[in-house]
Amino acid sequence: MASNNDANARHIAPRKLLLAPLFKDAPVRQEPEEPQKVLVAGLAEAKPNKQYPDTFFGRGFKVLRGEFGTLFKSSLFFILFTLPFAVILFWFAGYFEKLVLDGSYNFMGGIGVGYPFGTGDSIAQSVASLYWDVKEPIYMMLAATLIIGMLGFSGLFYCAKRSFYQDFYKRSFRMYWIGFKAHWWKFLFYGGLLILVGAAMTTSIMHLLAQQQLAAATAGDYCAVVFSWVFGAPIIVYLAVALALGVTYELNVGETFKNALVVLVNNPISSIFVCALCALPLVLLMLGAFFSIVVYIAMVLVGCTLMALMLIALVSRGMTKCHNRLEYAAKQAAQEAKKAAKSVKKTQGQASGSSAPQNKVEGERDGRSNGNKKTKKQPVPYKNPKKKKKK
Repeated sequence: MASNNDANARHIAPRKLLLAPLFKDAPVRQEPEEPQKVLVAGLAEAKPNKQYPDTFFGRGFKVLRGEFGTLFKSSLFFILFTLPFAVILFWFAGYFEKLVLDGSYNFMGGIGVGYPFGTGDSIAQSVASLYWDVKEPIYMMLAATLIIGMLGFSGLFYCAKRSFYQDFYKRSFRMYWIGFKAHWWKFLFYGGLLILVGAAMTTSIMHLLAQQQLAAATAGDYCAVVFSWVFGAPIIVYLAVALALGVTYELNVGETFKNALVVLVNNPISSIFVCALCALPLVLLMLGAFFSIVVYIAMVLVGCTLMALMLIALVSRGMTKCHNRLEYAAKQAAQEAKKAAKSVKKTQGQASGSSAPQNKVEGERDGRSNGNKKTKKQPVPYKNPKKKKKK
């Protein structure tokens, strides 16, 4: 059965690598090894060699389970960078809503005796103000705090990358700050662009909802939402892939942007699925106070680490797939060139073979013209060796 599967696998050729001229087959970024602890003079501590699956996403889940203690220590510093987000979400959002809306709108116009006449309900205006004057500023504040969180995410992502590729380390706190020092600017750059695009998409929705409450929504408001999401969602996925590539592989900024496009085009379903899962917690945080607290605690302790491992697995899968397709295309080109060289050589051999008989015929004609005729040899009579000779 296994041999049949291998035979079938050999017949299935990899697909063509799309945007191949933009792709650079870069290796995984090599990180400096942690100094080993010397137990006895001349004898250092042995490095553990843990066996994890070769499948990319399966490996990510197994690494989270096998290296949970090390990765959990790395996430403790990350929590400090998420505190501004927690303050805005759990305290300032409610305070700001009361500050803007309390006592500003009337919801009981015309209820009857004892209530001032001539005043009407203002529910539509209050809901529109809730969307545009309360939720929109709060979302922009949360976006600003997410940029701060991105800076802290750099150290956690670096530790997750080392664990994924089994770059052994025990000093989680030290490795966190090494990763922060090396990659904070990448998370500020790529992550900042990603958050700005997401904020623009959120703003378009809030503006449309506010205008709908006032019955003043125009075609331009709907077009703004459609275009912002049609172009914004792919850009967010693209920037997320570029961020993971820039930390994981030996690529500069220009090569990172090119490879991110190649990986996204050749690996679209996995990229969209992983990025959607990464964005899902932000939606769940808006479902209510108690539920948002549970989601926040789960994300800062485990969820963000799993998110980093899934992004690393995504780009590892994409780069491996692109490498295999590029290698297969190179082999196919070499085989085609070899076949072309053989056909040219065969054609030349046939041309030289056809010219030889022609030269021979011409030589015979020249011989006959000069009077040179070939003489045939007379056959020698057969003599029986057993027959006695006559005396």
